[in-house]
Amino acid sequence: MSRFMKGIIAKIPKKKTCIVLFVIVFLVYVLSSFDVCWFPGEAQDKGFVFSSNWVEHLHSSEGWTVYYQTEAFFEGRSWLSKDFPPEFSVDSVKIGDYYYALAEPVTAGLLLPFYGLGQLLFGTGFLIRSVIVGMIFYTCLSALLVRTISLQLNQSQATANLTALLFSFTTMAFSYSRLLYPQPVVTMLMLLTLVFLFNYGKRGAQTSLFFAALFYALTVFSFNAFIITAPFFLYFLFKKRFGIQGQKLLTSGLGFLPCIALFLVWNYATTNNFFMTPRQIVHPSIGFDLFYLTAGSTWLNLGGVFGSLFSPVGIFFVSPILFASLISFPAFRSKQKNETILLASIVVVFWLFISFMNLGGNVGRDFWVGGWANIARYMYAPSTLLIIFAAGIFEKINEKRNLLGAWIVSLMIIVGILANLSYGVRHDLMVGLLKDYFSTSLLVWPYQLEPIELGFLTVATLLGSLAYPIYLSRKKLTWSSEGERTSI
Repeated sequence: MSRFMKGIIAKIPKKKTCIVLFVIVFLVYVLSSFDVCWFPGEAQDKGFVFSSNWVEHLHSSEGWTVYYQTEAFFEGRSWLSKDFPPEFSVDSVKIGDYYYALAEPVTAGLLLPFYGLGQLLFGTGFLIRSVIVGMIFYTCLSALLVRTISLQLNQSQATANLTALLFSFTTMAFSYSRLLYPQPVVTMLMLLTLVFLFNYGKRGAQTSLFFAALFYALTVFSFNAFIITAPFFLYFLFKKRFGIQGQKLLTSGLGFLPCIALFLVWNYATTNNFFMTPRQIVHPSIGFDLFYLTAGSTWLNLGGVFGSLFSPVGIFFVSPILFASLISFPAFRSKQKNETILLASIVVVFWLFISFMNLGGNVGRDFWVGGWANIARYMYAPSTLLIIFAAGIFEKINEKRNLLGAWIVSLMIIVGILANLSYGVRHDLMVGLLKDYFSTSLLVWPYQLEPIELGFLTVATLLGSLAYPIYLSRKKLTWSSEGERTSI
């Protein structure tokens, strides 16, 4: 056996927690992959996605576009279709005789191995499910990266493990893990950037700097708008060891180089212009609408600002546990100031950018969907970073033995799990015609419940929320007993 393989085998026991977490999240995602969709024009399948009788389909134009791009890569081409637009997809642009995807190609490229493996093992009837498995895999990997960042911020092992589980089951990671949107992949690449950047900040290793630059460039390539975060990353670098040194500039430059080359090659292959993306052909301009006019009045554009937070698909409605981040944030800032400011800056700039952005004059303002273009998914990355802060509330609750706080947090977690399970099953509520849905309240269950069933769910929720307070009270009694014995 080679030394390399022996080294890998030796590390497995040390990674046991990561392996267990990955397996748990993966299995829950797969076993909860149900599909109940009434979105007009789409397949009406209701049932388990990975059953043999499930007819493969997707629920949004952009999802189909990502899938078609993956298929195109597998067949060795950059275009989606010729002469006629691809079926079910409007997120494409015609250049010459060919239609190209508007979305950046990184998501499709990373899903390509799963597409190829699915065709090899299961044939053409399992291809959409194969790339869904790929998205599940990358979401599980993001959970481990969230755990790593929590440890880098000096959280305990227990808190870091809990952070991974909260990310997996109480945020949009749960509902979007079975949808072919770029946001889960963009977020995974962002988390990889942060992991290597924080390693570099602590140890100053050139290898960490190289990979931080590489994954940052790849994140921008996967979602070009991520470039707006560059000032915050540069500020962090200069606060942590960087300086103006030739070797460090060279290392980071080498990290950027592969993705810059891919970006230029992709642009030329699609638009015949090294510096123009397919999206720029359709949306040549980008503006920011702080105000908008109606008949006889001027309004401050707050639909996106508040909708992305508090609408029925806003992050604080879908993941109420994120409220805890506002309480635990000061503790993070006192321990890891620069890292905390970087994470908070990314959250805020994404929130404001998406809320006020007007891409090519196609803005739509609707509180129910958080503003423009089903904005919930654009808050995927900010909610991922907020959950790292939110998980810190448990150390504060345990330290103060706050039973009321434990109960409130438990309720928030349960509601978040139910809401994301509901949106994950009812895909149409997350990707289309949201404003026309009959309910504008927080969804916690994908089916209509009879009074008895609703009562059972309510009682089960309340009983489940008591588990953490009871555990905490028993520990409190144990601590008191031990204190009495010590004093005697």
